[in-house]
This record gives sequence, structure tokens and C-alpha cells, in this order.
Amino acid sequence: MLGNWSFGDYFKKEAIEWSWELLTKVYGLDPARLYVTYFEGDAAMNLEPDLEAKQLWLDVGVPEDQILPGNIHDNFWL
Repeated sequence: MLGNWSFGDYFKKEAIEWSWELLTKVYGLDPARLYVTYFEGDAAMNLEPDLEAKQLWLDVGVPEDQILPGNIHDNFWL
């Protein structure tokens, strides 16, 4: 699991691009064996799905069937 924390120097787009580059180019992991997640939203908490992150994963070349929704219970800080 990769995480991200920044004080405004970068955001989702860069974090996703750099993560994918690190895993596939630097570490040489097979992209066909990697799966990623995005926040699916939570209706009870009035939180929309993070479709921006999903699209950014698609933009770096992750196939849609390797992009999985993650719910609020998947977040370790809750």
C-alpha cells in the first residue's frame, strides 16, 4: 500500500503518476499484476466517490478492471 501526504506541494495527479512510475519503472513490477483503489464514497456520510482519482489511474494506463472501489472502512485511520 502506498500512501501520500503533502503540505500543498503536490496533489492527487502527481501522487498517482509518481506512484505508478515508482512501481512499474523504478521497481519494475509487472503492471498486469497491480491493482489500485479509489474511494467509492459513502452515502450515509454524504461523501461522493472520488471519480477524479479513478480517472487519473486510467490516465496513467491502469486498466479499468484493475481499479477497485474502496469503502470508508478500508481507511486505516478510521
